Amino acid sequence: MNVTGAKICDEGPHPETRDIVLPNQTESVSQIAVDIGGSLAKVVYFSNISKGGRLNFIKFETEKIDECIDFIRNLIAARRNPDSSDLNLKKRIVIKATGGGAHKFYDAFIDKLKVKVEKEDEMECLITGLNFLISEIPYEVFTYNENDPMCFEDTPNPTNMFPYMLVNIGSGVSILKVTESNKFERISGTSLGGGTLWGLLSLLTGAKSFDEMLELSKHGDNTNVDMLVGDIYGSDYNKIGLKSTTIASSMGKVFKKNIKQSVGNFRSEDISKSLLYMVSNNIGQIAYLNAQAHGLKRIYFGGCFIRGHPITMNTLSYAINFWSQGTMKALFLRHEGYLGAVGAFLQYRTKQRSYSFSEIFTVPQMITENSVNAYGILESTSTKLVAFPKLENLDEYQPDTLQLTDSTAQKYWIDVLERNLHSLVELAKEWTSDSENDGQNQDVQSRASSFDTLFRGHLARLRDQPNMYGALTVRSLLNLREQCLHELGFPDIFSKVKAAENKSALHKLPGLLKKVDSLQSLEDKIELLIDNILAGNMFDWGSSQIVKLIKDGELSFEAAKEKANKPDKLNHTKKFIERIISKNKPPLKKAVIFVDNSGADIVLGVIPFARFLVSLGMDVILAGNSHPAINDITFEELSEVVASIAELDSLVAAAWASKKISVMETGSASLCLDLRRINEDLVEACQDVDLIVLEGMGRAIHTNYNAKFTCESLKIAVFKNAATATELGAHMYDAIVLYEEGNNNKPSSIAENVTNSKENSNNSENTVSNGID
Repeated sequence: MNVTGAKICDEGPHPETRDIVLPNQTESVSQIAVDIGGSLAKVVYFSNISKGGRLNFIKFETEKIDECIDFIRNLIAARRNPDSSDLNLKKRIVIKATGGGAHKFYDAFIDKLKVKVEKEDEMECLITGLNFLISEIPYEVFTYNENDPMCFEDTPNPTNMFPYMLVNIGSGVSILKVTESNKFERISGTSLGGGTLWGLLSLLTGAKSFDEMLELSKHGDNTNVDMLVGDIYGSDYNKIGLKSTTIASSMGKVFKKNIKQSVGNFRSEDISKSLLYMVSNNIGQIAYLNAQAHGLKRIYFGGCFIRGHPITMNTLSYAINFWSQGTMKALFLRHEGYLGAVGAFLQYRTKQRSYSFSEIFTVPQMITENSVNAYGILESTSTKLVAFPKLENLDEYQPDTLQLTDSTAQKYWIDVLERNLHSLVELAKEWTSDSENDGQNQDVQSRASSFDTLFRGHLARLRDQPNMYGALTVRSLLNLREQCLHELGFPDIFSKVKAAENKSALHKLPGLLKKVDSLQSLEDKIELLIDNILAGNMFDWGSSQIVKLIKDGELSFEAAKEKANKPDKLNHTKKFIERIISKNKPPLKKAVIFVDNSGADIVLGVIPFARFLVSLGMDVILAGNSHPAINDITFEELSEVVASIAELDSLVAAAWASKKISVMETGSASLCLDLRRINEDLVEACQDVDLIVLEGMGRAIHTNYNAKFTCESLKIAVFKNAATATELGAHMYDAIVLYEEGNNNKPSSIAENVTNSKENSNNSENTVSNGID
């Protein structure tokens, strides 16, 4: 990505949340899809970047379709590569189009763009887009009500994703029953939809746009125009369960006050709220009746009518809850208006994708200024990501240990990242300036300042709406910071530090291995190896306390051993030793170790432990991040480290040559680990592992502390954040060595699905003081 000249936009009503501008970024757009409805035209386009591609979103009012066409014309023009000898790129562009406008404006698109346009079925695109978003994008689905604004639904297991009902609210409303990924039927609908509300409000208020009308409703009092049960009975109507505040007749008071009065005698705000309630309640009741008639419990609401608007979502939720007597709930989508456009885009792909998507929030898009949620760009990952096969119960798995649901916890973590931001920016300036040789060296200071402004803007947004980008967790905050660093051209500011620490640790390794090998007692050897892992895990640039110790020269490997405490309640070392030396249990055959930091952590801690497991006859997979995150070691760096160690140690050399020790990528670019999204090649290799080792605070404490597996597991880490330690009943620098046997009699519910997914893919035709505290 070309980040030269990157800056923060000075325009916009909220200076604390200004967006980043990349004036020299000219991504090549390879695919474009449009969904043109009666009110809005939605465009998604896939732009190629160095490490994959991005799915971008934008919308236009259909009555201004020429603006949409001009925008697409510019995308096509930017697609031309001036360095390319292929002058026929434009002729090969195909635009996928769906919605009524795909037919109405078909000739206009061809005449003005001079490209091929392929029309796709509207309902099929809606379902394809919805299935993709709810299964692929974390925290896509949420519920909403006034008392509990945003509660996110877990990504559904493919085996229980169906059946469901989609209520797509555009100008009108279509209700679809979906029983399989490609099997659906339109079971109902209503002409009273977004177009109805827009039309009536255009007649009765001075609002010029749909968003302006929704804004009016926020400040309205519908009781000034709606007739309530209390207006008729003077109180609740308890016999039939109606509260006095229940709307008995929408706009009923207008009639009572004399229909001949001018509309101007009623506030536009009150009229807006009344009509919004009227349309939303009507849609909610029709949705419930159809769900009841067809035995459906899961009801998704999509379409640009909702727009992340609190009153609209609360009304739909209330209607579903009221009529179902609490047995059903309304489900909303962050990418609500783009189901059809995404589905049309996916028609480009006739074969199974060999990659997944992750959501990038560096430039978040608000549906409207007052939406409670935002959506990001969808970036393709380097590999296909699927669920880890040894999870005991995928449906119950929750990666995040700390649920930041209360305001105190949310404020604490946002404060931590903001407090440590300055030191991270200074390190970015210092270390990148010394290492860059790509012609952008003079731009480092500017980009570092832009990163500071960009990330502070995100934190300001999240203080106001903590769940705007999905569930707020330690993992999501750290990931957001990494995304901002990468977007501003800082893919790995710790690269020099990691290399130096690896080199230093390699010098110490022979002596450490000699000491380990000199121990005759297997128990003593395991105890020492675990102590070495804990000592190595102390060297973490993600902890402000550790960074201070490192900078002050107070953290040697032996000093780290002294600092790491092993409280009995968190120390299963003896239990693990008993398992290893037991003659009553079959020997372990294969292990996967999810590794953490560079330097002493991997070289002096993890590798000697892996070497020991190999000496017991085991195969060992070392799983490292696919992309950089603070000082975590990547799988590429890990391969180099193991190769270097092989030159120093014959046992490692033999294991490396025979693949008894292997290195694989996790598919992650995070300090934390979500076992629902793991590189499918690693997943396939782990089908027969009988020992899982999760090492480091990000992988074994902030995430996966409560994870349960079908095989044996070992979680090893040191608490380097006082608040996290206190929350889990520990103290600063306490260590965990948690061994569990696993439920060997309960095979993973997804193992077979993973294997089938791989087969289908092959056979298809078609920180530094940066934030852990």
